[in-house]
Amino acid sequence: MTLRVRVHFVAVVLTLATALAAAQADGPATRPAGGSAPASRPARRPDGLDAARTLYMSGEYAEAAEAYKRLMDDDASRVRAAVGLAEALSAVGEYDAALDALQRVAAPAADDAGWHAARARVLETVGEYGKALAAARRANQLRPAWAPAILLRGRLLETFGQKSQALEVYETMSRVLDGAAYRTDPESLVALGRILDRHTVLSGRRASEQAANILHNYFQVAYQDIDESYWPANVAAGMFLLSKHKPKGAAVEFTLASKRNGRIADVHVGRALLHLRRWRFEACLAEVAKALKINPRHTDALLVRAMCLMKWRKFDHVPKVLQAILQINPRHVEALSLAAARHVRLGAPDEADEYIARVGEVNPRCATLPKTIGEWLSAGRQYEAAERYFKKAMDLAPEQAGPATELGLLYMQTGQEDAAREVLARAGELDDFRADVHNYVELLGKLSDYTVRETEHFVIKVDARHDAVLLEPLAEQAERIYAAVTDHFGHEPAGKTLVEVFPAHKDFSVRISGKGWIGTVGACTGPVIAMVAPDAERSRFGTYNWPTVLRHEFAHVVTLSATGNRIPHWLTEACAVWEQPDRRNYDAVRALVAAVQHDRLIPVSKLNWSFIRPKRRGDRSLAYAQSEWMLEYIITTRGYETVLSLLDGFAEGLSQRDVFTAELGVTEPEFDRAFAAWARDEIRRWGYTPDGPPALPQAKQAAEKTPQDAGAQARLAEAYWARGAKDEAMQAARAALKVSADQTAALAVLSQALAERKEYDEAARLARKLNELQPASPVAAKVLARCHLARRRWGPAIEALEQLKRRRPLADGSYKELAKLYLQLGRPERALPNLIELHRRTMTEPTYARQIAETYRTLPGEEDKALRYWREVTQINPYEASAYKAMTELYIALRRYDRAVDSAEWMTQVAADSPEAWTYLAVARYHHGRTTDDLAALDAARGAAEKALELNPSASMAARVLQQIEAELD
Repeated sequence: MTLRVRVHFVAVVLTLATALAAAQADGPATRPAGGSAPASRPARRPDGLDAARTLYMSGEYAEAAEAYKRLMDDDASRVRAAVGLAEALSAVGEYDAALDALQRVAAPAADDAGWHAARARVLETVGEYGKALAAARRANQLRPAWAPAILLRGRLLETFGQKSQALEVYETMSRVLDGAAYRTDPESLVALGRILDRHTVLSGRRASEQAANILHNYFQVAYQDIDESYWPANVAAGMFLLSKHKPKGAAVEFTLASKRNGRIADVHVGRALLHLRRWRFEACLAEVAKALKINPRHTDALLVRAMCLMKWRKFDHVPKVLQAILQINPRHVEALSLAAARHVRLGAPDEADEYIARVGEVNPRCATLPKTIGEWLSAGRQYEAAERYFKKAMDLAPEQAGPATELGLLYMQTGQEDAAREVLARAGELDDFRADVHNYVELLGKLSDYTVRETEHFVIKVDARHDAVLLEPLAEQAERIYAAVTDHFGHEPAGKTLVEVFPAHKDFSVRISGKGWIGTVGACTGPVIAMVAPDAERSRFGTYNWPTVLRHEFAHVVTLSATGNRIPHWLTEACAVWEQPDRRNYDAVRALVAAVQHDRLIPVSKLNWSFIRPKRRGDRSLAYAQSEWMLEYIITTRGYETVLSLLDGFAEGLSQRDVFTAELGVTEPEFDRAFAAWARDEIRRWGYTPDGPPALPQAKQAAEKTPQDAGAQARLAEAYWARGAKDEAMQAARAALKVSADQTAALAVLSQALAERKEYDEAARLARKLNELQPASPVAAKVLARCHLARRRWGPAIEALEQLKRRRPLADGSYKELAKLYLQLGRPERALPNLIELHRRTMTEPTYARQIAETYRTLPGEEDKALRYWREVTQINPYEASAYKAMTELYIALRRYDRAVDSAEWMTQVAADSPEAWTYLAVARYHHGRTTDDLAALDAARGAAEKALELNPSASMAARVLQQIEAELD
């Protein structure tokens, strides 16, 4: 496969800002792909050449090489055999041997274009660009109307930065098109497709003018209509689609190629890039390994390995891989650029100078270098420096869409949407076939129609057609949290924070990643907060507490700004979760308890990756909970000021290892051990044991060995119980109690099992005994509560539930049952503390907030508390008209008519077709205008009443209100 297509890999490699230079859309290639594709498709030849070629095309490269070697002694076929042998040897990385094979027939091949082209490809692979260009030029001279030679010569001119000369060469493709031979030659068709792509880029034409034509009428026709075995066309199509950010189509093409030949190194490289786009590092490296098994010196495979390690933040492992590439090709521009980018990214720009100079020796105006450095700086959120590099890349290669796209994405991440709109429009003009560019441009068009509310510290944007009701409450809430969060971290961001609420999850996802899906409802990219509207009908995530998410994301804004975007992911998440008003929910408690019991706490050195690419289901949730828990540990054991010291250390550019040593006085492993010990003590306070259930095989063995050991039998009962084997657990528990009636673990297992079987009397008897032996046992209280509830013994049930709440305060079961019981018994004041606790731990849906509000409303003098929780209902579901109705009624009853007007207006915004909503607005405005002698307010009240009657002419309440308003105005 040729270099031009190979560099496509690089373009598609990294989402957002972590790729090398892209080829099709982003710049010329600098070397061939290691000989995966044959240099030419020979005409009908003797059986020996055809047989050797068949072996090559099926991936039997060693056998093909031997077959070609045997043909080298035949004067009639020796030149073609040498070309085929060079291709076969190159496919397995034997480039020197390939050049030797070609050199052996130099004299008879002096006027053979295919021989010169084959030689140019191998020379290009090993970085002999000058010699490669001379060979390509000779091939082009010998066969001016042969597309592969035109492509090869033009690509090498691009390698040296001679773009105008390359364009002139590409324009000679008209000679090919004037004839008809290319229509039956798949290799020529593929080469023409690549030429058309490069010509489109260099001539500044829109990609969409040719993209579909290139894909369907050149690459795909080559293998669909001419030669279905010609897998290089599939590979070319796959790489082309990758460069256009169309991974699904690319994957299909790679699959088709592999069906024709299971040993194509480039296919594995393409698949590796597909995995890398999705942060599947192990899968990426596995595909790279498959490519290198075929060709150990495949520079593209090695390059993808280096990029994968960079993206994985395994920076120390990258130099060895890059050195391996440079040993094969010392002038490999992408490898040199990545080496320079690594040093700049790690804060050692002086060490990048050597690699920058070496790139300049190949191409003094190479855009790949600054673009690559810019991408890695942007990936590290060093936006200001990245911007300079992207602009330089755009100056060097104004015809490329890649640098403009990356700069546009940077502007999106930093909230500079006007600048993003301008530069992405430019990228779209250059390559309107790229999915990411199309998505961003389309989104920016929508954003231009959003309603904007600017406050002292924020710029708020919402789509007023759907979410106008959020605009003022969000602006008010944002300013309310600003002082608290900035005070907590001792830092104020330099500029205003942009907050955007998107009506649909797709637009939100595009705003963050350029793609149509991202699995969250809120995100921060530095000075930008994006949220999806909390509407169950428009988002699969449903409702959520938007002030909580806003505060969480603003904490990111502050901590990222305070550290120059250098804070570790886990710590900024810890700070953000710490800032949330809700308490640790029961799911997080269970996850943390299980992590301690099963020794699954995530080492702090690996915690960042559990957010980005969790290994197990539940790891991401655990990462959030554990990060906050680690922050709590630091605050509890060392004081809150230590958190600020950590932020200062990261702001100075220190590594986590160095910050821990300087500020905490421990290494990362020492921190992990100390935290784990503290965590064990913590979950004891929560009412859980830090030790997990016994392992069943060992418990069985111990119980069989010592049948009279009550403890051994009890541990077996616990092991069975933990695995859901309840009958076996009961049997083992009874055996333990037969030996010792006071065996507490056995009492716990058996009492729970009996309660589940509804044998309440015996279960309660055992639970009471357990309670006597272990007065703090949560199991005893839980079983007693269950038994009393089943027998409808409300007093004892409440007593047991209150005990359970004290013994296991972070579990939600006792709060739920107590709230239900107290409400049923007509004791709402006793239900309220339980409902409030449940609400604070489950602030993502409005059930408890509504119950609290309704309960307070029934209590004399508690109207303000009722209003508070009705507001919290709207902070979870801002589209619930009944909440605004209740608030309006309460404000009117309290004679706070201005606030009644606000609530009623929100009601009309979410229920614009409701006569009742407009009637309530009319009433609120009437009272407000009447008490303030405000004729304008009364006139507005009349308008609202008339609107209600327009919607329902028989609305009697609206009619009465209108009469009162008219009387007041008269």
